[in-house]
Amino acid sequence: MSAENLTSQERILIEPVKIDKKSFFGKPIVWFQLIIFLAGLGLLFYVLYNVGFKTLSETLSRVGWGILLIIALNGVRHVLRAAAMYLIVPPQHRLFKFQQVLAARLGGEAVSFVTFTGPFLGEATKAALLKGDIPMSKSSAAIIVDNLLYYISVIIIVLVGVGAMAMAFHNDDSMNKALIVVSILSVLAFIGLLLMLWYRFKPVGFVIRRLMKYDVLPKFLDRKKEGIFNLEETVYEFYLHHKATFFAVFGINFIAHAMSVLEVLLALKLLGFTSSVMIAFIIESLTKVINLTFSFIPGAVGVYEGGNGVILKTLGYATATGVALALVRRGAILFWTLIGIIILLWRAARHGKQTLKR
Repeated sequence: MSAENLTSQERILIEPVKIDKKSFFGKPIVWFQLIIFLAGLGLLFYVLYNVGFKTLSETLSRVGWGILLIIALNGVRHVLRAAAMYLIVPPQHRLFKFQQVLAARLGGEAVSFVTFTGPFLGEATKAALLKGDIPMSKSSAAIIVDNLLYYISVIIIVLVGVGAMAMAFHNDDSMNKALIVVSILSVLAFIGLLLMLWYRFKPVGFVIRRLMKYDVLPKFLDRKKEGIFNLEETVYEFYLHHKATFFAVFGINFIAHAMSVLEVLLALKLLGFTSSVMIAFIIESLTKVINLTFSFIPGAVGVYEGGNGVILKTLGYATATGVALALVRRGAILFWTLIGIIILLWRAARHGKQTLKR
């Protein structure tokens, strides 16, 4: 899509934001996230040291070429999530190939994993990678709807997993209290999302209108407000006019969760430990809690490994088993992150080549 064919609202949405590197790195939030990342890295080494490097290396050596199966299952999940985003885009705007959406997803996920901005810049990257193929307003709406439906499905998975753990295992008081807190927060989040959809509440637009009322709206938001209003309206129109696709995407998300459960089950088997579908499901559901809670840490480094150790110890395994499981799955995540980085570099090189030709 050429610049002259963009609508005014799309121009507002994709208007580049100039970033002053000195002021950017001088912001407290950047330093806070850097400190958090370093703390997570320190936690990772602490966990590895306490578990024992020799114990972990002996356990991980059992996986062998089985890691390729874990990588493949992790890749299937990316394919499913990309398919969901592909379906969300209205047919009249679906003038692109599926592999372009998959490339956008992998590139965005790579940014989410390696940067301090987490999913915020990652989701923006997905929209930017699709910008030349569909209107920016449509790609942004597709990403928002995709994430909204995904997180609703995550909440359901977490609630079922917590319930299964409470019924199947006798947990100590501290674990029971943690499960109760997770259940309450999940229920509140689920109800909140449903109410927001039912009453068509538009949170960003609401905040902007409040700021406009008191004449304190920042200039950069004032320039983009019309595009934001249109984007929120497009998101709500999806459910009203595309209900079949709405439920199809919802179903795809649950299949993606099933692939994650299968990944846990297979990884434990490759590590030499017996398991069951219920245990793998509980592990995956509680792992999602960790990923959501600590999404502000790049890759949830340290917390992911330590959290898996705690989860599996509670389920009757050794802490080392949980850490080994996390490291095996981390290997698959790093593989697809590398693919995403390669896609970003390739797109940047192609864009640079096209710019030089002009």
